[in-house]
Amino acid sequence: MVPSSEVRRVSDEILHRIVSGAYPAGLRLPSEADLGSQLACGRSTVREALRHLTGLGVVRSRRGSGAMVLDFRREGTPALLPSYVLAGRFDRPAGALARELLGVRTLVALQAVRMAARYADAAGVAEARAILARAPALSADRVAHSLNELELFRALVCASGIWPAVWLANVFWAPMRELHGMLAGSVGAIAEGYQADMAHLIDLIEIRNEQAAEAHLSAFFARVDATLLRELEWVLEASSLGAPPGKAVRE
Repeated sequence: MVPSSEVRRVSDEILHRIVSGAYPAGLRLPSEADLGSQLACGRSTVREALRHLTGLGVVRSRRGSGAMVLDFRREGTPALLPSYVLAGRFDRPAGALARELLGVRTLVALQAVRMAARYADAAGVAEARAILARAPALSADRVAHSLNELELFRALVCASGIWPAVWLANVFWAPMRELHGMLAGSVGAIAEGYQADMAHLIDLIEIRNEQAAEAHLSAFFARVDATLLRELEWVLEASSLGAPPGKAVRE
C-alpha cells in the first residue's frame, strides 16, 4: 500500500533522520506521541509511517517496547536509494558509488533485453515500440525522456512473461523513477542517436537475436557512460557536500 501524502511526509522525515545519522542504528525512537509532536501530526499517522518504514527494513516495532532503528545499510531495500542520495552520507567515494550504480543499471537492463529476446511475443514488442515512439516528443524535457527510457526497459521485462522476474524488478521501479526525477535534470543528456539505437535494439529482440541484442546494448552503454559517469560522480560529490542532488550548479 502506498502511503498517503501525510504518512509519506512523516515517513520521509523519519527516514531522512535515519539515513543522515541523526537516528543511528540501535536507537530506540521517540514515542509515537513525541514523534507526532515533533512532526506536527497525529499518533495514527506516526503509526502508519512506522509501519511503512518497517517494510523498508529500517525500523523494527514491537508492541509495548516502541520502535528501534535498524542498520539501514544491511537491512534496507532499494526504496532507500533516493533518501540515501539526498543524505549524501556515502561509505565509499562518490566516484565508486557512481560507477557501481551504473554497473547495476547495466546488468538489470541487459537481463531485461536477454529475457525479452528469448520470450517476448508480438504484443510485448509492440508495447516497447509504442513507448519508444513517444520519446522524440519528450526531447526538450530530460526528466520525462529519462522516465520514458526507464518505462521502455520495464516493458521489456514484462514482455518476457517471466512474472517472478517482473515481481523482483518491480521492487526497483518506484525508487528508480524517483531517482531519475531527482537527477535527470543534471545528469544524462539524451544520447546522440538514442532513438535509432533503441529501435535497432527492439528489432534484434523481435527476431530473437539475443546475443546481438545484448552486444548492441552493451556498446550503447559503453558509449554514453563515459560522460554519464563523470556527471553522476559530480552530482553525488555535491550531495555529499550538502548540495541538493540535481540542483547544484557547476562553477
